[in-house]
Amino acid sequence: MSRVTENSAVNSINYAVGKSKGKVEDLQIKGSNLKRVSKPSDDPIGNVEVMALRSQNVDAEQYLRNLNFAKTQLSYTENILEEMTDILVKAKELAIGQASSIYSPEIRVGVSKEIHQMRQQMLGIANKRMGNRYLFSGQKILTRPFDEQGKYQGDQNKINIEINKDVFIPVNLNGSDLFFSKGKKIPQKEDTQLTPPGIEVNLDNLARTPASTETAGEEVAVSVFDELRGLENALLTDNPEVIQGLLERLDQSIERMITYRTEIGALTNTITNAETNIEKTKLLNEAHKSRIEDADVAELMSDLQKEQAVLQATYRASSNLMNTSLMDFLK
Repeated sequence: MSRVTENSAVNSINYAVGKSKGKVEDLQIKGSNLKRVSKPSDDPIGNVEVMALRSQNVDAEQYLRNLNFAKTQLSYTENILEEMTDILVKAKELAIGQASSIYSPEIRVGVSKEIHQMRQQMLGIANKRMGNRYLFSGQKILTRPFDEQGKYQGDQNKINIEINKDVFIPVNLNGSDLFFSKGKKIPQKEDTQLTPPGIEVNLDNLARTPASTETAGEEVAVSVFDELRGLENALLTDNPEVIQGLLERLDQSIERMITYRTEIGALTNTITNAETNIEKTKLLNEAHKSRIEDADVAELMSDLQKEQAVLQATYRASSNLMNTSLMDFLK
């Protein structure tokens, strides 16, 4: 049988009061932030779920930033493609007008100057940047895509951005795919460079179809800049046959631009759908996290009042016990 002393009574009182005060304090903290789970020990399983949901929301925010960057770059690229398409359509209109023999060499020389400006404008557009990143260099974003002769200096890789878990989309077009034809390429030769009027040049190669350019198994492709340069040379040398032969190539280039604009439109739709899905997922995560984490206010207030009443009763019982002495039992 254990002996009850004053020290044991004091310790029991301290324990009872401390335990009751701890419960009241815990309920007061939960009442101040209205959170049922404020520390892992409140609900270990629920706390794991809440942490997982928070991690998913952090990932979602990064995916939204990625989507915003992708949308901006694709929108900028689409505007550039539209501008390049307009240039090629204008060049084709001029070529159609000059393909007949009704115009004099002097008029064609004047038109060639306009084609020259279009080529320079096309080169400038091909070297456009967004910030300090070149758009058409592939993954070599700090390398200028084209030199003054239209030679490609980038790579053929694409930049992929993660827009959801394990879901990637390309956000750029490399200059090799965009500015060069899909068929066999005509090698650049010195006699295809710009020459003053009156000097004979050989432009037969530029009028050939892709199938007729196969030489010794070598496969190359004609660029948009080659086509415009060939058209300019044909105008300077008053060669309507070559101009006529270039019309099909210009059509192919225009069609290629339109195809890539369509792909960009599809990617933009994908981005819009991904943004919508991520926003919906965030709302569902927040609702689920609220069900786990948030406190029931009515139940919380009821528990707080009950624990406060228990604490007051503990104080009164402790007071009566501490005021009792040995003399009270000797009376």
